[in-house]
Amino acid sequence: MSARGFSLLETMVALSVFSIAALGMLSLNTQTVRISSELDARALARTVAENVAVDTVTGPLEGISAVETGEQTQRGRTYTWQRSVEATPRSGLYSVHIEVRERGGETVLARLSLLAAEGAAP
Repeated sequence: MSARGFSLLETMVALSVFSIAALGMLSLNTQTVRISSELDARALARTVAENVAVDTVTGPLEGISAVETGEQTQRGRTYTWQRSVEATPRSGLYSVHIEVRERGGETVLARLSLLAAEGAAP
């Protein structure tokens, strides 16, 4: 720096460093928004899976289809779920697997597996 102020070269270097840092922060902000939205979708899908699990264990299991699908809306988003129920070697005990996707999506956002006993519902 001279006695009169910054030279043009020093100013250009300072602006270049600032621009690189600003682009990095912009990219970080974009990633944060995308990840936050994805986590919100996964949390809502988990709620759907838990709702289907509650419906499964509180209802009769013997007449239920081996594979069943449905839709549920949470906070304005529609999710499709698939529930598969299989009898285990132990009489009256069933293995239940639930997968949840956003409607029209292929990615499984939530998976839930549980064992349910016939006649255990309140």
